[in-house]
Amino acid sequence: MYNFQWTFPEMVADELGIHAKHGLEVKWRDVTPAGTADKAALYTQLLRSKKTDVYHAGEWVCILRVLGSEGSCIVSKSVPSPGTLNSTFSLFVRNDSGYTSPAMLAGKPIAIEVGTGSYYTTVSDLERFMPKSSMKLVQVGEPHKRFLALLNGEVEAASLLSPWADVGKAASFVEILKTRRSNPTTIVVRRDDDPDKLRRFFKATNAAIDRMNKKPDDFRELYFSKIEPALREMPARVKKMAEGVGKTLPVPKWNHWVAYEKRDFDKTYGWMVERGLAPRGHTSEEVVAANPKEIFG
Repeated sequence: MYNFQWTFPEMVADELGIHAKHGLEVKWRDVTPAGTADKAALYTQLLRSKKTDVYHAGEWVCILRVLGSEGSCIVSKSVPSPGTLNSTFSLFVRNDSGYTSPAMLAGKPIAIEVGTGSYYTTVSDLERFMPKSSMKLVQVGEPHKRFLALLNGEVEAASLLSPWADVGKAASFVEILKTRRSNPTTIVVRRDDDPDKLRRFFKATNAAIDRMNKKPDDFRELYFSKIEPALREMPARVKKMAEGVGKTLPVPKWNHWVAYEKRDFDKTYGWMVERGLAPRGHTSEEVVAANPKEIFG
């Protein structure tokens, strides 16, 4: 529920009947944990038990999850570019904080979620301003929790993305560091899944992406409706802000899902190993799908 935005193109494909046109029946499962959960274990188990056929995450995250789970692989990527969801990550501070440069955040608590894109994106962005040893990255959790932690003064900065970055701007948060992220969002599947089914899935989802990118305003109401369950849990002052946001909320763009390749893995895995963020000694064959041409041509 809290990270619906990553699956929004699939939601649009379903709403418009595009999946059905490609001979697919989509089953939606709400796997929102009742309490604190280990996302790596959660998604790995959902895939292994066939309660899901695909899941999304940042490239760094998927590399580690696949290395820790036999029978899965990264099959696809959607790269960032201006306006895409995975380019909306930013570090925010309160408008009365006095911080004017990311370098001033050295040793200051910054809200992230361990084991997700917010952690790796923040490391990548901040290392232009300070060594990793000076980053005080604090585990808070989902984007809405990071938003609240900053609002309530529990941290000095927070990593936010759409739509919470837009709510943050309505709360007068200041964007102190906009991401330069170049790492894609990736999709993990089971190695033995049906290539034809996956081919139809990606064709349908890419068709929905084309519709969204062409007329994003047509999907604002649907996009905002997906954030409302989380907003209902928010303090009254946040709900009031969000009412105005719903009228202007930008619907993020997406780039097409395309084949994830060996060179993608090699570049990112090398970056992770160099920083002590991944174990040494692994190869692309352990992570990258063996048959991407069967799916993407």
